[in-house]
Amino acid sequence: AVLISGETSTRKAYTALQLNAPTADLVDLVKPDGPFHSLPTALDKPLLFIAGGIPVHRDGRLIGAIGVGGGAPEQDHGFAAAALAELAR
Repeated sequence: AVLISGETSTRKAYTALQLNAPTADLVDLVKPDGPFHSLPTALDKPLLFIAGGIPVHRDGRLIGAIGVGGGAPEQDHGFAAAALAELAR
């Protein structure tokens, strides 16, 4: 479970970083006929459109992303948001 969670967290962070948006906001965009339906394999790594990834900005610039995996999507998004708030302190 730890390895799956680690890979999931990394993929959520990568997705948030590549698309510069919280993965929670992207979930509905990959449904059939959605704008990102074929995107998960279009980049060099697979994307993961499940809540738990949040981009990190500093001074208006995108500098990275936080990814959390292992719980329910809502929990993962909450933990990622809490980590981002802590980083902003």
